[in-house]
Formats: sequence, structure tokens, C-alpha cells
Amino acid sequence: MSRRAEPTKEHRPGKDLRERGAAGVALIALSPVFAVCIVAIRAEAMFRQEARGPVFFREKRMARGRVIELLKFRTLTASALASLGPGPTHIARLEEQGMLTGTGRVLKKWYLDELPQLWNIVRGDMGLIGTRPYPIELYEAELARGITRKRDMPTGLIGPVQAHKGATDGRSDVDLDLEYWEEYRTASGSRLLRIDLGIVARSLKVQLEHRGL
Repeated sequence: MSRRAEPTKEHRPGKDLRERGAAGVALIALSPVFAVCIVAIRAEAMFRQEARGPVFFREKRMARGRVIELLKFRTLTASALASLGPGPTHIARLEEQGMLTGTGRVLKKWYLDELPQLWNIVRGDMGLIGTRPYPIELYEAELARGITRKRDMPTGLIGPVQAHKGATDGRSDVDLDLEYWEEYRTASGSRLLRIDLGIVARSLKVQLEHRGL
């Protein structure tokens, strides 16, 4: 039976408001990048049948105990999309198998496929900094083992796991998330802001070095 446990009530409204505002500003500032991505996806689809499909890909994920519809630019080929079928989707497996369009490869290399999630942040589905929204079946598997990080923690576009790709110092994804969760619950507002800015800076470095692809 599916488990839909209630999340804990820890909440930082100041952080939520700050991140939604930052995402709104970023949406406006990055609108030319969005336009280029959309044109590239549509242009490739005009010339390659295997590249045809919607501009955006919507995937159901768990975010703090509830289901959200996570937005991405589509990177998968038409045959990969057709193979998904009904039920849970976890497109990372297909991406790892190389079932990407030419445009999709470029978007993945620079993490541009994640940009539409700024809209997820603006509408309150998730935040900017936190643990990544999880595929439903993986979320339920963790809950079954008593691991509640994906239920309790704030979710985000980037987080401690993404910021430490290639340099975890032996810590697991769970360890990194729980370290951040402790700071989220106990740190002052100014300290949490500094921690979040550090995660943003490290994540940009990971992106520029193309680590963790």
C-alpha cells in the first residue's frame, strides 16, 4: 500500500518568501535563455522525427509528503517517451542510457533542463534550496526503511547533495541531507542564509565543471 505520511511541521516562512521572490526575478532575467531553449527543442523536432515531442516534460514527484508535478525541458527522444507508459516515471535511467535528443544533451550538460522548475518555486511547489523532490516509488521505499528525509525536509531546485557532487568526503546523500536538515531546524535566519548562499556557490561550480552528469 502506498504511504503518504504527513510531513513534520518545521517551517521557515522567511526562507520560503525569499526563495519565491528570487525565483520570480530569475524567471524574468533568464527569459532570453528560456526562449533559446524552446526554439532549439522545436527546431530539432522539425528536422528529426526522433526528436519530436512536447517542449516541457512533467513528472510526478514527492515534495515534503505531497505529490507535485515537476517541470523540465524535455531531453528524451520520442522512443524514450513512448517507453514510459503509465505509472511512476524516473527519467534519469533513460537519460543515463543515452536516450537523449541532440538538444537534450546540451541542456543536460549545462543543467538547463532544470530551469522550468523556477516556476515550481514561484507557485510554491518547492523551494530553491533543499532536498530534491523524489520519484514516488523511491520516496516510498525510503519511508519503508524508516528514512524520512524526503518527507520532512524542505525541497528545492538545488541542495547539499548537488552542491557536493564529486566531493562528498565519504558522506552519503542521506548524511548530506540530514546535516542540512539540522541547520534548517536550528540555525538563525542569517546563518541559514549564509549556508544557502554557500550551497548556491558550490552548485554553480559543479555546473561549470560538469560534475555529476
